[in-house]
Amino acid sequence: MTERGVQLRILLVGERFSPFRTAGDKNFWLDMIQGLRGSGHDVETLSVDVEPVPENDLSIRLVRQVPIYFRPDKRFNPEHRHVAASNNYVSKTMTLPILLRALRRRQREFRPDVIHFADNFGPGMIAVRRACGAIPLTISAPTYQRNRPLYDRLLLASFQSFDVIVPFSDAYRTRLLELGVPPRRIRRIRWGIDVHRFAPPTQANREAARVQLGIAVNSFVVLWTGFTQQTNVVDLEAAQRAASLALGHGPLEFVFCFKPEHFRASYKRLERPGLRVVSTAESFHAARTAADLFLAPIQDPRSTAAPPLVWPEMLAMGVPILTTQIPGTGEAVVDGVSGFTVRTPEDAMERIREIQEDPTLHQRLREGARRIAEERFSATRARDEYVDMWTRLVRQPP
Repeated sequence: MTERGVQLRILLVGERFSPFRTAGDKNFWLDMIQGLRGSGHDVETLSVDVEPVPENDLSIRLVRQVPIYFRPDKRFNPEHRHVAASNNYVSKTMTLPILLRALRRRQREFRPDVIHFADNFGPGMIAVRRACGAIPLTISAPTYQRNRPLYDRLLLASFQSFDVIVPFSDAYRTRLLELGVPPRRIRRIRWGIDVHRFAPPTQANREAARVQLGIAVNSFVVLWTGFTQQTNVVDLEAAQRAASLALGHGPLEFVFCFKPEHFRASYKRLERPGLRVVSTAESFHAARTAADLFLAPIQDPRSTAAPPLVWPEMLAMGVPILTTQIPGTGEAVVDGVSGFTVRTPEDAMERIREIQEDPTLHQRLREGARRIAEERFSATRARDEYVDMWTRLVRQPP
């Protein structure tokens, strides 16, 4: 029994779960699994992947994904073709029957109280209810990206089996309501991070990180990372344009950090005095510690921002964010409190200069960023809200 009086048996389902921290969004679910187990709940996980799951004591079990290779897939470099082969809806659809068989087996053996899908495997998910029977089913909905024909219709089909849909933002909740989803089937729960793990670095740590990157310790450091919201070069181009406009005004350094799977040697050609390109985890950690400002333009107005998990990480470390205004960004980036939203690279350049030249404003934004992370993006708060949702579903009469 937990402090709330109910011990839950929870079966999580999704892609590429890991028993250790990675560069992906499953870090949130790793914190969730550990927090749920630490609170007395029993958690098992089915992880759909093309690679084996490392040995672990978190009951993460592999379901082999069917890889589908498209050529060329410009989102990923050749060294990460296996990621490209699993990051498409043809692969997800082909894998779904295998996943549902594995899910039924674990359901018989583990006897969960609730099943939660951390990922969406497409419109074929309409079969999940028939496969699982009368058990509470919930699903995460991080971002809305209407980037293909019939998107809304297929999205609603993928949600049909589930008792509750969990959008990560008020913006996505609003969109679901517009699509006709009843309010009783929607529970907005923001994802989050361990706000104790991600804390503002000391000045000594910031200076050491700058030395590691080869940056002068008195520089104003602006970080961009990619790709986080979408695999979309227009976001990179907007950041590059803002950097080009801003450079040359005082001691200013930009660090563009790519995830290894997206990095291409051609990106090194972006480098110039004041702008460096990196692609290793060590470089990202150093750049995150060194950063004074996080530049994060999102150019697709058809989407909603979850926001990307790196945003609350940066906020918790006291790094304000400069982004564009699309639905959802304002839930993390409160203008004048935790950063600013802008319309164009030219506007971004003006804000960068303003923050760089006004230490009082910069300090106020740093404090506001930390406060927003603590108030809105705590993994502990997210865990408690998920437990409350699942407990209510379990207690409902059949």
